[in-house]
Amino acid sequence: MRITHATLTPLRLDFARPLRTARATYAAREGWLVRLVDESGHVGRGEAMPLPEFGTESLSETERALRQWSATLVGQPVSDSLDAIASTRSGDLARVERWGGARVRAQGSAADPRLPAAEHALEQALLELLALRRGIPLRQLFADAARSEVRVNALLGAATPDALADEARRAVAEGFDTLKVKVAGRSLGEDDARVCAVREAAGPSARIRLDANGGWSEPEAIHALRSLHRYSPELVEQPTPAEDWAALGRVAQAVPCPIAADESLASPEWRRHVWASAEGNPSASAWVLKPMVLGGLLVTLEWARQAERRGVRTFVTSSLDGVIARAGAAHLAAALPSGELASGLAVGRLFTNEPPGHPYQPVAGRIHLSGAPGIGWEEQQG
Repeated sequence: MRITHATLTPLRLDFARPLRTARATYAAREGWLVRLVDESGHVGRGEAMPLPEFGTESLSETERALRQWSATLVGQPVSDSLDAIASTRSGDLARVERWGGARVRAQGSAADPRLPAAEHALEQALLELLALRRGIPLRQLFADAARSEVRVNALLGAATPDALADEARRAVAEGFDTLKVKVAGRSLGEDDARVCAVREAAGPSARIRLDANGGWSEPEAIHALRSLHRYSPELVEQPTPAEDWAALGRVAQAVPCPIAADESLASPEWRRHVWASAEGNPSASAWVLKPMVLGGLLVTLEWARQAERRGVRTFVTSSLDGVIARAGAAHLAAALPSGELASGLAVGRLFTNEPPGHPYQPVAGRIHLSGAPGIGWEEQQG
């Protein structure tokens, strides 16, 4: 089987209102959609939406790599590449990472080993081709017993406590049981008022997840989380800067809230530290797995398996990506060892130009996955 066509289409997703995190305020997301067509007419799709602040390459680096890589695939037999992808399903982390770094460079691509968004796009396109070729849903490449639905959290993005309370009430009424609130980058009083408003609006049974995006210093995180703990957060994502893993561990020991590592996982140096720290006494009780940042679905799956062996919980989130990337992430989330923690894949409503009618919109707080081959959705072009 050969690739007959490889195309790149620019993507731009505009936020209905600017999304503010502790790191930046975003008005839009930009990237590329990769389409690979084989001799049988199967179309595999992958998406690259780089986010340098979270550990990816730049948009221009993504484009350059994808143009080089996709050009080398046209006319080439891809069975070896697909078989290599399939074989990593039961491989160890080092094997998967070697494949992630070398899968296209062996065909003459660029030599930069840290192009996670570009690698994510190409890998997902090849994986969908493999799933279509076998006539199975994408998730069954990862696990035969993958679930057919994925719990997701509602991301609340309003600026004021009153508006956040309205969002929380709507989300609970729609069936979401987990609500996510951005913190840090504001005064503790503002954060307290925001989280209090969500807790009062959502009620005592709702799970509230806080995300600091590394925006607190270690003392600030300890002070804030000892205060915000009274709202019973399910967990707190990345309270301290990504590059200071030791601070993350100290905060985890000093506060009563469960701590999840997120941006810290993006750096190869800190990834090695993660594996060492995770043995026996993990510094964080959960890992937030972003396939776009980690470099693909297969590497992310291996992170989840390694975490399970160490007693660390995991869940999959997007990097504010488009629907194709979120579809791949949803299939991956369905194959995780545990679905205990809601995934962060319900972000489509944040965009003004989200494709209409796709099946990855949550219903009652869940994304339902069809049994159709590939990702189970064919986008409208034109």
